[in-house]
Amino acid sequence: MAPKRSAGLLRYFSNQSDVVSARQALSNYVLTYKGIEAQYNNTPATSNKFPEILAAYNLATAKVDSLQKAKDDAEAAATIRYEAQEAEKTTGKKLKTTSNIEAQLNPLYVSRNAYIKQGAPVPDAITSQINTLETRLREAGGRPTPNIPVTTGSTGANGATGATGATGATGSTTPIESALTEDRIAFTQKYIGNIEKTKELQTALKDAGLYKGLIDGVFRADKIDEALNKADEKIGIYESYGLTFPNRIEALKRLANDFKTGGGPTGTGVGGPTATISNLTQADAYINAAFKTELNRDATAAELVKYRKILNDAEKKNPSRTVNGITTGGINRDQFLKTEIAKLPEFATKKADKTAITSQSILGTAKANGVTLNQSQIDSFAKRVQDGTDINIINKEIRGIAALGMPDKVSKLLDQGIDLDTIYSPYKNLMASILELNPESIDLRDPTLRSAIGPDKEMPIYDFEKALRKDYRWQYTDNAKRDVSNVALKVLRDFGFQA
Repeated sequence: MAPKRSAGLLRYFSNQSDVVSARQALSNYVLTYKGIEAQYNNTPATSNKFPEILAAYNLATAKVDSLQKAKDDAEAAATIRYEAQEAEKTTGKKLKTTSNIEAQLNPLYVSRNAYIKQGAPVPDAITSQINTLETRLREAGGRPTPNIPVTTGSTGANGATGATGATGATGSTTPIESALTEDRIAFTQKYIGNIEKTKELQTALKDAGLYKGLIDGVFRADKIDEALNKADEKIGIYESYGLTFPNRIEALKRLANDFKTGGGPTGTGVGGPTATISNLTQADAYINAAFKTELNRDATAAELVKYRKILNDAEKKNPSRTVNGITTGGINRDQFLKTEIAKLPEFATKKADKTAITSQSILGTAKANGVTLNQSQIDSFAKRVQDGTDINIINKEIRGIAALGMPDKVSKLLDQGIDLDTIYSPYKNLMASILELNPESIDLRDPTLRSAIGPDKEMPIYDFEKALRKDYRWQYTDNAKRDVSNVALKVLRDFGFQA
């Protein structure tokens, strides 16, 4: 049963050139296939033409299966793109929510810092608002700016930072400043419309390995915002270890340096191994695409659960690492899943069935062209098809073998995909009639049959019929016996012995 698809996904399909092309190719061929299928269903196996029709039916079936697979693959790939696009939209909404909360938090952080710098207690109202907004930010998937530790000094002469001598006011250390204190929107607005400053930001993000766009001074909000998300996450890692920066640009310089050396605050930061884990939707898309390719069906619910875990475990065990802009490691999810599916007994059965059908089709083409193939050659051709070679290429090679020594006009017809059996069929049918033979018993290498087409021209049917009467097999036919009887009767009549 085809998977249920949303109206949005179906609309997306209609705008994807690969899906449209694959669907059109299949649709264009279906009528041709139906015609060949009808001819096959309506032709008895005892018919002279059945082998030719069977071969054509097998080729048509293989082609329609190939076109169906191409359509399914295109739709599976488009589904992955669509889901990634939808996920990006969700991320954009989430980013807008977290940015709004950050915009409210950052002024509160600045106010709190001002109280701390003066050694004054932070009003409960500010602390309460910060706590509430930080909770909302975490729930929305964001990360609050690292808390600023406050160290309270002792009183009197021993006050750590006593401001009034012996009586000593409550003192504090200089608070940790955060590169993330400045509101993201306020930060980025400084670059919009300023080509040189935007180039500076693009360069800083690119040097840190977070931006792959052009350094052209054009503020592409989606690309830059995506890069800044990654930057803020990594800056937060540094700051959680007490490594602070006065602003984002200075932080990006540190990220760029560590990106070049593959370092990071814990040895696994920028440039360190990163495992990208497919979510449920992405994993199911990869799994179903692999099942379609290898087994021509969707995965069952139980198989989806099983292979999600297998895929996610492999992703965790094979993280990627980016050093100097070069990413290594990770897994090829499509190939990994195909390898796992190949372990199923069903795969072995399907493979054997497909090989048998392919071998039968190859043998049909060989027979239709008077070419004898041994088992080793058949296996070799079948393996090439299994490895991805189009069976039409194999059939063309077989016709190329049949063309050896043939007149140019026959070779040209063979090159156009017309079998030798079809080319000789008028002569073969006449030969079967005159010599009273089963057409299937007439080998395409029969010298009498081959004599019908010479290097310069084809023999007229009348001349070929006369040539057949000189064939040694003609004397054993009923036709020959009737002719002899008729001649004898004429002689008797001529001499008056028969009325």
